[in-house]
Amino acid sequence: MSTDPGRVPHTSDAACPSAGRIAVVGREEVVAPFRAAGLETVPLEPGQAGPAVEALIAAGYAVVFYTADLAPGLAGLLHRYRHLPQPSLVELPFGAAGASRERVREVVRRAVGMDVFAGARPQHPGRREEQKT
Repeated sequence: MSTDPGRVPHTSDAACPSAGRIAVVGREEVVAPFRAAGLETVPLEPGQAGPAVEALIAAGYAVVFYTADLAPGLAGLLHRYRHLPQPSLVELPFGAAGASRERVREVVRRAVGMDVFAGARPQHPGRREEQKT
């Protein structure tokens, strides 16, 4: 996958139209499980969100999930598309309370037909995993 926020993977491939497809944008460690489930992913940092999501919308993506840390950079897009059926811009509340995470897990499971978070453990900043011997 490309880390260039202006380039959306597969959009030039006429045999693979993006209409109706789902993309996930955010930090690499967050989008990786979605890539494993076959979704289009665009790993990026908050300052790159606007152009990347604009490119996905222009390419015809119907649903774009984005991590909560990208929301400030997407405020204009969120306002512009809030009353339209597509694209659907959906915040992934990573770092939020467990109930929100479980809700997102269920929505994604229904959308892609599998649990992309299976086996994933929540990350706790400042806490190291103990190595098992």
